[in-house]
Amino acid sequence: MDQTTPPVSGTGTESGGGPSRRRLLGAGAAAALSGALLTGIAGTRASGAGAASAPKAPGAPRPADWAALGKGLDGTLVRPGDRDYDVARTLFNPRFDAVRPAGIAYCARPEDVRECLEFARAHKVPVAVRSGGHSYAGWSSGPGLIVDVQRMASVSLTGGTATIGAGAKLIDVYDRLTARGRTVPAGSCPTVGVAGLALGGGIGVVSRAYGLTSDSITGARIVTADGRIRDVDAKRDPDLFWALRGGGNAQFGVVTELRMRTHAAPECTTFFLRWPWSRAAAVVREWQRWAPTAPDGIWANLHLAAPVGGRPGSVRVGGLALTGRRDLENRLDRLAGAIGAAPTSEAIRTRPFMDAMKVMGGVSGWSIAQAHQKGTLPGRTPQGRVARESYAAHSDFYTRPVPAAGVKALIARVEQLARLTGGGAGSIALDAMGGAVNRVRPADTAFVHRDALFLAQYIVSWPDRAPAATVARHRAWLDGTHDVMRPWASGRAYQNYTDPALRDWRRAYYGANIDRLVKVKAAYDPGRLFRHPQAF
Repeated sequence: MDQTTPPVSGTGTESGGGPSRRRLLGAGAAAALSGALLTGIAGTRASGAGAASAPKAPGAPRPADWAALGKGLDGTLVRPGDRDYDVARTLFNPRFDAVRPAGIAYCARPEDVRECLEFARAHKVPVAVRSGGHSYAGWSSGPGLIVDVQRMASVSLTGGTATIGAGAKLIDVYDRLTARGRTVPAGSCPTVGVAGLALGGGIGVVSRAYGLTSDSITGARIVTADGRIRDVDAKRDPDLFWALRGGGNAQFGVVTELRMRTHAAPECTTFFLRWPWSRAAAVVREWQRWAPTAPDGIWANLHLAAPVGGRPGSVRVGGLALTGRRDLENRLDRLAGAIGAAPTSEAIRTRPFMDAMKVMGGVSGWSIAQAHQKGTLPGRTPQGRVARESYAAHSDFYTRPVPAAGVKALIARVEQLARLTGGGAGSIALDAMGGAVNRVRPADTAFVHRDALFLAQYIVSWPDRAPAATVARHRAWLDGTHDVMRPWASGRAYQNYTDPALRDWRRAYYGANIDRLVKVKAAYDPGRLFRHPQAF
């Protein structure tokens, strides 16, 4: 589920305190990976420690050009050598700490974005777009100019429509809307930027009831590659509006504001149940029969995890219900009966919506200010407690239940993870789909995955300063797990869990919608100003 960034610990805990698993709904060894990463980010651009030492191409900006850009912004431009540069350039994942952008522009308004795009076109500077810095592939950074929208973070409500700045953090969106009794369906990672989440779909704990985050978008303000500031919706630039809802991450322009339909923020019930590892096969078998077909108001995930060098722990089923506690408890009792054993522990609690979002985001008991990364730059707070983490992940949508052989393979992969060495942890997490998500036709928006029963994320983390050999072993486990599950997966993957290793990412992310998306790209970015490795 989108957190769009993952700690491996799972979606929230009853006690809170740690970061959530970023499914939401791609390190350490940065020196070993940075060359390939930068080549992937920049195409023919320089690799290694960034483009600073590479020969200047014709038209490449001089220091005076950069200075002029900074003076022309209402926001701020951070450059190498500036006091805040080493913090400003970092993403959530330390894997990408070797990347050294030529500049980070904290844009205060759409006109700042336009200035940045004009600069990039004039000087042939590569552009990356950042709203939260949670790109799994590190593509919210690069050796050129980072267009950062985190200063545009306002959240307002008029009637039932929210107007949300593209750089608003998810925890702040929840906080400001629930104060008015409203919410939007979204992920759980508190520090993810709302634009990055929404434009790629946005799978979360109330998606089965209210749809994807992208399904609630009614309009957007975007600065397209030609520098035009456009307000798009179903009537104005309808093809672009269609594409933004599921296919819009740094493809056509820079979104600076979203208009979203809101929903009531009701009281809800969170639940966490655990079974011993010996029951893992039965729990997986019955969960996949139960969770995708439950009433729309019930969302559930299943989490198989192990510490590296330890023993597989318990199997956990967690989730959230809007349907009422008694109904939920009856359904959970029937699930346990089908499994053939009562859970060894359970925590079921009814709570206000905002409290539930903190629980699911792993920040239960924290203040809103604490549920950020620490710092004074936009998007951070001095009180922030959310920690960075080195990790990598793959994903699969499943359109049919996994048979006994596939379940056995899943369990074996987790047990193999426990035999690794070098620290860290890993997991296989399944998030239920269905409900309101699957009642939208695949061609109605760019998000094509409307027939999935559940989304799987395979994820592994390692200590930030782990040696290259340790990272390689952890990633080999991850790749092997993804490969082993090929016979049972659909071949589709979640575009918000950006995966540079996908061979046919166009079809995996977008299915039959890719042809229309390519046409929209040609219309709004014919010169391919936005050209990360998975740009159309």
